[in-house]
Amino acid sequence: MLRRPGRPTALLVPALLIPALAACGSDGSDDVRSVVSSVEVTGEVGEEPQVEWTEDVDATGGIEVEVLEEGDGVELEDDSPVLVQYLLSNGFDESTALSTYADAAPEVLDLGSGELPEVFSEALSGRSVGDRVAVGFESSELFGEVGNAALNINNKDPLLLVMDVMGPTPVDVPYAEEGEGIAPDLVLDDDGLPESMLFKGIPKPTGELQVETVVEGGGPVVRKGDSVMVDYLGSVYAKPKPFDSSFGDTPIVGVLGQGGFVDGWIQGLSGQTVGSRVWLAIPPELGYGAEGNESAKIKGTDTIYFLVDILGVAPRPAAADEAEQAAQEEAEAELGEEEPQAPSPAVSEEPSAPGDTESPAAQ
Repeated sequence: MLRRPGRPTALLVPALLIPALAACGSDGSDDVRSVVSSVEVTGEVGEEPQVEWTEDVDATGGIEVEVLEEGDGVELEDDSPVLVQYLLSNGFDESTALSTYADAAPEVLDLGSGELPEVFSEALSGRSVGDRVAVGFESSELFGEVGNAALNINNKDPLLLVMDVMGPTPVDVPYAEEGEGIAPDLVLDDDGLPESMLFKGIPKPTGELQVETVVEGGGPVVRKGDSVMVDYLGSVYAKPKPFDSSFGDTPIVGVLGQGGFVDGWIQGLSGQTVGSRVWLAIPPELGYGAEGNESAKIKGTDTIYFLVDILGVAPRPAAADEAEQAAQEEAEAELGEEEPQAPSPAVSEEPSAPGDTESPAAQ
């Protein structure tokens, strides 16, 4: 299956499972200062913010929310799943307690869930995609009276949460029941969402990756290595029942790279834009390989079809691009230092046969 076990939202770990620290936190002062006005936050939306504490904060007066940057994306609905990047800074020692930017691991928070802490729901209510929001609060608002030892947070520490809203950007075009090109027909449910695919009259798979963009979005370009938020429906060619779907449920988020989605997704979605709707026909070697996927009843010879709505993107950290560029330059430099060698007469200069190349490993 495409769905992979995600990292649990670290901030939502039940506080009672983690003993509080005895050696850190406030000194019991009755002073009340604004957390948000005591820090300076710099950096571009989507990139890890730089937080500088300019004043000492001993205690806070409840949850305070301030929009630092206003985005021009769609406004979030009250029950919407939201793709966010966030950083949590502790005003007691002015340290970064947690950052999804550093781990390139944005999270999907469900505004419609009654279990979402008020710190998040109050900060995200009425926000728009592209917003950067600062939230100041006392740690007890989120972690209760015991704090969070794993994050080195006591129950009275002043905390700053900086969140960037990266999605969703819905594809506001009705789903076409009648397919064109590589797209099979769709069966829609009562809400107009894709339920299954009908392959009658659809040409047989070619054995190659086929990509067809039926709606082109106007959002940011998705690159290899980025984390993307998507809704999707997946089915084996000519099978009436889909093996997986997120429509009508929570969208998934994953990395367009090794350890994330299958190669067909990496190749087919890289270069697309947020707000796009894309059909993918993926041959076995770019899907689940010769072994297939037994739990999804996918054989090693099956071509799999996906309908994908790209709802949001969180770019991979700039440091990752820099590291990759440095490694490439180093490799090129090493190759440049090697003296060219004459080809051995024993080595054939004929091109390799197609079957000589190992298939890309399925993720």
